[in-house]
Amino acid sequence: YIMDTKKYSYLIGVLLLPNHILKVTCTWRYQMNQLPSTQRNIDFTLGRDDVSVTVYVPWNCTNNCPFCSSKQDYAKIHSDIEKVKASLRLIRDSIMPIVVFTGGEPSSNVELLRELISIVDNKTVFINTSLPSRNAEAFIRLVNETDCVKSISISRHRLSYEEDCKILHGIAPDEMIATIQKPVRINVVQENENSFAISNVEKYVERWRKVSDSMSNPGNLLLNLRGNFCLQTPETLHDMSGSKIINELATRYYYVSHGFCNVCDTCAFDEIDESGNTTFSIHYHRGLLHTSIRFGNVCEINDLIILQDGSICYDWDGKNEAIEYFLSMISEK
Repeated sequence: YIMDTKKYSYLIGVLLLPNHILKVTCTWRYQMNQLPSTQRNIDFTLGRDDVSVTVYVPWNCTNNCPFCSSKQDYAKIHSDIEKVKASLRLIRDSIMPIVVFTGGEPSSNVELLRELISIVDNKTVFINTSLPSRNAEAFIRLVNETDCVKSISISRHRLSYEEDCKILHGIAPDEMIATIQKPVRINVVQENENSFAISNVEKYVERWRKVSDSMSNPGNLLLNLRGNFCLQTPETLHDMSGSKIINELATRYYYVSHGFCNVCDTCAFDEIDESGNTTFSIHYHRGLLHTSIRFGNVCEINDLIILQDGSICYDWDGKNEAIEYFLSMISEK
């Protein structure tokens, strides 16, 4: 399948995956090929062993970030909390290891969020938030006290808190983030790679190192620079030498690692002091606008998505061909 596509970047990505992922892929192809071809038009394979389930909470947020890709979806998709719960019960009984709650704004309704998390408390849970001041204390308490919640990602896209407040309304101050006892990832969208300046990264690091150092577990915070998904193509996704951001980060920080799959790519860098100790960590993450890839009649799935109305699909645009069959294959029942 891979050779037929003539997309050699995909071939390289698969070859470099750990052996146990290759075994999972082979097993899935074998299992799914047991269904008579007259009953299906598509086969499935997993793109990675940590395929996550992204849940769009069935309530919106009040921000209007210019780069937000989900705001329009909330305007046109009817939210249904009971159907979202029903879909989460299916995921609870599946082999999917990770659930990510995003929005919308998960922290806007802490009690409903608690209910949703409790359904999948046998999974590893991550939460994406802009962390508004309203409900922030209750939300942070939920995060700190809930064992299955392993990390949260917080949107902060400008150099200072005051600048962030211009696009993120009513957000919690930096000092409140320091009270979070789980690992925190600060997401900073890079809207245009050509306008990237390493001097700005140094200012980001200065701001967020202060928060990291004041946390109960210093070093529990990293800066995650996110490339603009709308500008990425399969040809540029894994290009390191041609990336201005990667090259400039490498001139200032210590390159640590490069991890990728067919739909995303992450380079990790550390700030190192004179003694060789890591004082701060920075990631640069890029991704495509789609999370599934077709190789002939084989669909590689890298994420599952539960939409606001409770429907389940395997791409951000709602692709769900043969989704019932796929869900039956991942069920542990």
